[in-house]
Amino acid sequence: MYTFEYDTPEALGIPSGALLKFLRRLEEIDFVHSFVLMRRGKVAMEGVRRPYSFDTPHQIFSVSKSFVSAAIGMAQREGRLKITDQLLDYFPEYARTAHPRLAATRLTDLLSMRSGFAACTVRRMLADPDGDWIGTYFSLVPEYDPGTIFAYNSGATYMLSALLHRVTGENVREYLQPRLFEPLGIVPGIWENCPRTINCGGWGLYLKTHDLAKFGQLLLDGGVYDGRELIPADYLAEATKPHADNSMNTKPDWKLGYGYLFWKSTYGFRCDGAAGQYAAVLPEFDMMLATNSAATDMQRILTALWEEVIPHLAPAPLAADPAAHAELREMTERLAMPVATGNGEPRRMRKVFAFAENAAGITGCAVEADTEECALTFTLADGRTEQLRAGFGKFAYGTLQLTDRAAHPTAASAKWQDNKLVIESFILDGIYRSTYTVDPAPGAAEPITRQDLCTTFRPAWEPLKVK
Repeated sequence: MYTFEYDTPEALGIPSGALLKFLRRLEEIDFVHSFVLMRRGKVAMEGVRRPYSFDTPHQIFSVSKSFVSAAIGMAQREGRLKITDQLLDYFPEYARTAHPRLAATRLTDLLSMRSGFAACTVRRMLADPDGDWIGTYFSLVPEYDPGTIFAYNSGATYMLSALLHRVTGENVREYLQPRLFEPLGIVPGIWENCPRTINCGGWGLYLKTHDLAKFGQLLLDGGVYDGRELIPADYLAEATKPHADNSMNTKPDWKLGYGYLFWKSTYGFRCDGAAGQYAAVLPEFDMMLATNSAATDMQRILTALWEEVIPHLAPAPLAADPAAHAELREMTERLAMPVATGNGEPRRMRKVFAFAENAAGITGCAVEADTEECALTFTLADGRTEQLRAGFGKFAYGTLQLTDRAAHPTAASAKWQDNKLVIESFILDGIYRSTYTVDPAPGAAEPITRQDLCTTFRPAWEPLKVK
């Protein structure tokens, strides 16, 4: 089982002063939840922004794709497939009706995001009334010949997940359990499924930040852990080369080439998930950075690393710098999310609202507040209730689902702003953040509104109007 070793940054050839500047840059980003920076196989710096925790698996979104890639490499080693095979070889029931471009599609085309489709196919797959994502995919017509045009397509990665399920009889998560997760001591969180119970593949895996760091370090070590080649070295070397030209993208680290479900970076390569989920692997510096975030500009995390750390790396240990190292430790230990602050003093209130029929199925809400905490207790059409609690000047904790696909642990704080009760809430296992505003004024048509941030794959919130 993987055991982390720790050392001072200077012992690993990194000035603590450079990491202080890097950390200050991370603090400016809205928000990096947690991170682990490793060099030469040891942790140089790590931190978590309370009330987030290293103990909670976190949404990693498209980082999931890199785990699918690893599984494809393992399955090829076991003789279950070849990445040069055509996709339809494994789904012959669609051969008579599939478009010729689909018939020509090879696994390498799916791995390199050159599936032939001009845009992601997931929305059309999600819309299938029978939940048949495989059938929907094979009913579509690619706009281009496969293997030619780069277009990011999570639906293509789902098809690789479905292929692995077909040839192994297992979902990717279960397939990787004895081959990757158990050797590294990773206990993965859920991996979301399609309606036919196949792992989504292109997204949906939850991992703790330290587990993401274990995977990143394994990639840095060429797929080898404790003398075992967990990921085939020849496959991994090929997977992290640029196979697709993505120079049409605008941001610097999204236009340097795409491998087999890995992005090329200014330095090295990376596993990359929406809102700043990263395992950035830098072989040229024997370094790896893992992050879980809710960043609105993902490039800022990488740019901070390139500008504040890379230029100061040394090939040998540096002289100790106790003062800078102590300041760095103090900064990492005080990381925390801000609580809500307003222009009014907390006060008591109780309001009950009944809502007209709405897509969210919320029939009513009781709003209660005192000087310490407040709560929104929602009543749903089936009679269930769900409660969002928030503290004034502090966080309150709970679990909430409402219109989300699953229940999430939450932390929330509240403020009175311009005579309105405002609750700032976020989930502790992912990126979603919401601001609930309660307008207690008589006659308000929408007395409770919600504004969502970081909404990747989140169902839209529908307005709640009073009866």
